[in-house]
This record gives sequence, C-alpha cells and structure tokens, in this order.
Amino acid sequence: MLALGLHSYDAQAKPSDPEPEGIQAGGFVMHPGADAAVAFSYQDNSDYGSTKDGLVDIGAHFTTRLLDEETKSWNNSLNLRWRQYWGIGSRKPDGGINVRVSTDADLLKKSFFRIAPGASYTYVSEPEDENLRQDYKNHNVSAGTSFYLQPGEGAIFSERISYHFNGHIYQDRSDITNFAHRIESMTRWNFLPNTSMALLVDFRITHYLEDERGSVETSNTYQNSGSYPVRIKYSLQGLILDRLSYNLGLGYSYVYYTNDLKEHMFIMNAKLKYEFTHDIDLSLEYRKDFENVIYGDYYKYHRVMLDFGALWFKHLKTDLELGFGAFDYRSLGDGRNDMLFSAQAKIYYHFFPGLKLGLEYKMRYNKSDIFGADYSRHWATLNLGYEY
Repeated sequence: MLALGLHSYDAQAKPSDPEPEGIQAGGFVMHPGADAAVAFSYQDNSDYGSTKDGLVDIGAHFTTRLLDEETKSWNNSLNLRWRQYWGIGSRKPDGGINVRVSTDADLLKKSFFRIAPGASYTYVSEPEDENLRQDYKNHNVSAGTSFYLQPGEGAIFSERISYHFNGHIYQDRSDITNFAHRIESMTRWNFLPNTSMALLVDFRITHYLEDERGSVETSNTYQNSGSYPVRIKYSLQGLILDRLSYNLGLGYSYVYYTNDLKEHMFIMNAKLKYEFTHDIDLSLEYRKDFENVIYGDYYKYHRVMLDFGALWFKHLKTDLELGFGAFDYRSLGDGRNDMLFSAQAKIYYHFFPGLKLGLEYKMRYNKSDIFGADYSRHWATLNLGYEY
C-alpha cells in the first residue's frame, strides 16, 4: 500500500480520571484493582429476526509506574478477566478467561537521544460474539522500540524512528493467523505560535499463514496472501483561537496485496475542537480513508463524528458521540456498500479517586445493499471499578 497524505495528531487529550493513591514501594507506585460489568445486547435483523445476548465480566488488574517520571518512565500492567456469556445464538453460553500483560518504558526523556521500548501479550478466549465485539480464541504478541532525536524544548525539529512486530495467532484458524513487521519514521517541525506539521513514513510487511480462498498446499508455510503497504502522511495542526484547535489532512493512497487485490483513492481528514474549559470540549471530525481487515481485504469509508466530553465538579465524567459513515467493502471478487448511523453515551461517577460507577449505551443502525446486512444493534453496559 502506498499512501501520500495528511494525518491528524490530536495533542490535546480528554480530561483524565482522578488518580488513586496507590502503594509506594521503593521508586515505584503500585495500583491493584478490580472491576465488574454486566452487558446486554439486542439486535434486530430485517432478514434473520432478532437476538438477545449478554455477558458478565469480572476482572482484576495490577499496574506499576515509577514515582519520579521526570527523566524516565516505566509502566507495567497485568489484567485478568473472566467473561461469561449467555444467549449467543447457536453457541453454548460458555465463559473464558482473557489475559493481558504489558510493559513499556521511556528512557532518557530529557536527553537529545531517547529510546522507548515496549512489549505485550494478550490471550482472548472463546466464544466469538460479534454483537459484543468478542473475538475468536487467539494469542497476540507485540514488541517494538522507538528512537527519538529531540534537540530540546522549543526546538523546531524532532525525529522518531520505530520498529514494531505483531503476531496474531488464532487457535484452529491458521487461515487468519498473521505476522506483521512495521517500520515508521516521523519528522516534526514546530513553527509559529502553537503550530506544527509532521511527515510520517510507514512501511509494513504482513504475512498470512494460510488463505483458504487461494491455492493452499500446507498451513505451515507463508502463502501468497500477505500485504506490503507503504504510507506517507503529512499533518498540520495548530490553534485558530485560544480555545479552538484544528487538524487538517489531504493525500493519496494506493494499496496492493500479493493476491492481486488493488485499490487507490484520495484520503483526507479535517477536525475542529473547541475547549469551553480545561474539562469540557466539543469536536467535529470528517475522515475519508480505508482500513485493512482479515485476509488482506479492505473497506473504504467516509465518516463524520461529533463528540462532546466533560468532567463535571471533578467527579462526574460524561461523553456523547454521534456518527455517520458510508462504507465500501471489497474483497476477492465481492463487494458491498453500507451506511452506518451510530450513537454512544457514557456517564461515570467517581465517588473518590479509584472508585467509579459507570453506565454506557451504544447504538448502531446499518443499511446495506446485500441480503442479511441490514441491522440495528443496542448495547447497555453497567460498570463498577475500584483501584487503590
């Protein structure tokens, strides 16, 4: 895939959750925690009828970070989660454990030369439930390192070069097991007050262990189904007014896979964000781009998103997101066109730092030009979490 374009980098993060006290030991701060969630899902398909699904999550986690992060940082986390399903179509309402372990560091943060290594392992158990976004049983291994050249505070130039490896291994599904290598280079220039631009060069090599739709002789060797994409992106961001910021992008993309699937298109993005206060903001974004999916297929899309986020009285956190998208799916000889309307609302109350109660609602309404793809989906999730 070859892409030449602009890309947005949103430097202004949403208000963060109040940090719990933690346990100090040596130069580290440790945060043990636990959480539970109950989710209900309802789907209505015009061709197949309606279904009701649900799950219960019970989880525990343990994170550590350095107490003094001025010159370097080192974060570690362990997450364990039991997920129990019910009412998932013809599948048995089984449960299973999900595990994630990760570590990442940022060394020599104030030096001219910086290095930031990281690695993670994730295990996801069955069963698959598309409505609640659960996946097939799989193992995901990820590792990489980023190198930075930063002349110092106020400098007009900085450089980041990184390498990242990812292995996605599906049990009993070697046709979608894949391994990817990714090399990135990002050059950033700062100019004028609160304005910057960046050039990102992104090269990836992806191998699929097997492709059932091709001529496969053995599942133990790489087949002719990998993708070899290169993306070059340019971004421009800054402030229009003290509280109004922007991200702009425009470019061209070309995608090629070794299974002869090809596509090219112009890509663009535009985002405006207004901060009423430090804790309340409103953003509007338009994006035209494409995404890769399993087997080296892809979909092109136009997407408009409106997002309002706020932290009220330092305890009540709310977020409302509305969206519309037009999607053009393409694979080997097949295609479809969808229109997706979406809405999402979240409300969390922090009784004190570390203890929060939350309610989330999601809605998806999809219109498609193929049989069986029209649907409406609704999710409701109640969360309770504590972290010391």
